[in-house]
Amino acid sequence: MKHKFISVFFLLAVGVFAQNKTVMNAEELRAQTDSLQNLKTRLIAQKEILNSEIDSLREVSSELDVKLRTALRKVYRKRYGRKIGDRIIDKQIWKGMTERMLRDSWGEPDRITRNKEKWGLFTQWYYGKITFYFKDRKLVDWEEKK
Repeated sequence: MKHKFISVFFLLAVGVFAQNKTVMNAEELRAQTDSLQNLKTRLIAQKEILNSEIDSLREVSSELDVKLRTALRKVYRKRYGRKIGDRIIDKQIWKGMTERMLRDSWGEPDRITRNKEKWGLFTQWYYGKITFYFKDRKLVDWEEKK
């Protein structure tokens, strides 16, 4: 009995909602279509402006990258000498480089762990999937997890 009542109520509710449905006449439909077409045109124009601004920002970003790299090259050449300074700016890695050199080249690591033993200080620097191993602040090895 309860299920019949729910079924009848559902059918009546659907019938009432179906009768309240508004039908759009041709003029209203044309007006809404025109409105949506105008909105589409404005959005396309805004998209073109934004794409132009993005292109300009990419160009400025590229120019700033070149200037930053040139300035850093001067700093690192002064700090470490020409050969090592160029290797650092090119993000090269080699055994024997110091922790400071790696930080200058790659930036701050994601994480650092230190172990002090009687035979020296062992440090691991983590950059994403790459781990660098230092003994007494000199790079002795590295590995990349796959």
